[in-house]
Amino acid sequence: MNELCILQDDVPPFPNEVAFNIIEEELGQPLEAIFSKISSQTIAAASLGQVYRATLRATGEDVAIKVQRPQIEPIIYRDLFLFRTLASFLNGFSLQKLGCNAELIVDEFGEKLLEELDYTLEARNIEDFLENFKDDPTVKIPRVYKNLCGPRVLVMEWIDGIRCTDPQAIKDAGIDLNGFLTVGVSAALRQLLEFGLFHGDPHPGNIFAMQDGRIAYVDFGNVAVLSQQNKQILIDAVVHAVNEDYGEMANDFTRLGFLAKDTDVSPIVPALEAIWQNSAGKGLADFNFRSVTGQFNKLVYDFPIRIPERFSLVIRSLLTQEGICFTLKPDFKFLEVAYPYVAKRLLTDPNPALRERLIQVLFKDGVFQWKRLENLLSLAKENVAKMSSNPNLRVKRVESKLDLTDTIKDGARLFLLDEGIRRKLILALTEDSKLHVEELVDVYRLVEDEVDIPTLAREVVQDIPNVFRDFVLSWSNSVLSDR
Repeated sequence: MNELCILQDDVPPFPNEVAFNIIEEELGQPLEAIFSKISSQTIAAASLGQVYRATLRATGEDVAIKVQRPQIEPIIYRDLFLFRTLASFLNGFSLQKLGCNAELIVDEFGEKLLEELDYTLEARNIEDFLENFKDDPTVKIPRVYKNLCGPRVLVMEWIDGIRCTDPQAIKDAGIDLNGFLTVGVSAALRQLLEFGLFHGDPHPGNIFAMQDGRIAYVDFGNVAVLSQQNKQILIDAVVHAVNEDYGEMANDFTRLGFLAKDTDVSPIVPALEAIWQNSAGKGLADFNFRSVTGQFNKLVYDFPIRIPERFSLVIRSLLTQEGICFTLKPDFKFLEVAYPYVAKRLLTDPNPALRERLIQVLFKDGVFQWKRLENLLSLAKENVAKMSSNPNLRVKRVESKLDLTDTIKDGARLFLLDEGIRRKLILALTEDSKLHVEELVDVYRLVEDEVDIPTLAREVVQDIPNVFRDFVLSWSNSVLSDR
């Protein structure tokens, strides 16, 4: 493993003369015309390319120049051909024993690898990440200079950071370790569940701790995209895990492509239940993705499960980042950060699909779950508190309160317009022939500091005409459908 880690940034470099010639060929200008100075030695050298530090002559800005290793493309094509040939011999075995096509796996792997050879594609990936995190004060994405990029050369903003596998150096820099880990996990979850565009290769050579506590990413050659549908199904899976609905979890695997559409999921349900309860039942302290993945891998041999390529990247990305967390803090509890983030998204994201998932969480078998609402509120407040009290981010624009204004407005609108929800909530308040005032008081105490009542009341009043219009339309539609 240590030898493989060397491939991340410590491969023997190719000569400067060759690298500088490639830069001049790609940019069409002499080095001296673009850069006032450039490092005489490589800053890092990986399997596909190497990096120099330079200063732009026009602006004086420090930049990183990534240069592709010469003649790497034919070597990769050769290796892929050899892999593909080997896969054709193994294909019958892999289809029969593992239920997957070995040639297809090699093709998917090769497709992602060849994408990394086009640095213009990486430049576009950086721009997409910059757009996604433009309002996030906890994440640093380097600026890319597209006018100085080509298929074999990439010029981007220089990042001064500390390798995230050196806990002592991070502490010596005055960076709070717990705060940095919280920022890192939140950034990873945003990529996966919010943007659907995530870093596919977040190894220690590509992630840094900034002096101001932000997390910085570099090397965007390997990124993966999740569709809106897959993001929603992943959130469904989280909801079903919370509700301990293992039958629906198995159906989620089918919808995500782990199982063929005509697969009978009933034999898989007990196995999923055993894995989840064995992992989560011990409590957050004992839960980690590595143990869950290890147990899940055993199912591949017993059931017709195939890991889709996009999710093999998701799994690898999560495992790699969890491993970094454990390196920095061996007793780190991933879910203690992940659960509060998911709770906050469920409670505050205005996306209609997430509003629907929130309702699924709060109602089980038609019964309103007061305790679950309290837990969600507590976890969401915990997420906001962790970020706002993070000593690394005191001067950043981090929200200090859980903003539930839109959620309460949407809830009130739903109560007025949706007869089914209205009936369920009235039943929840009068269950067992008694008014559940105590539960309402407990919920109010959790949110009283988070909600500006006068502002909320003003916005609700302003929204009354729209609600009345929607109510009339809903009523007229129901009358017409009855007729």
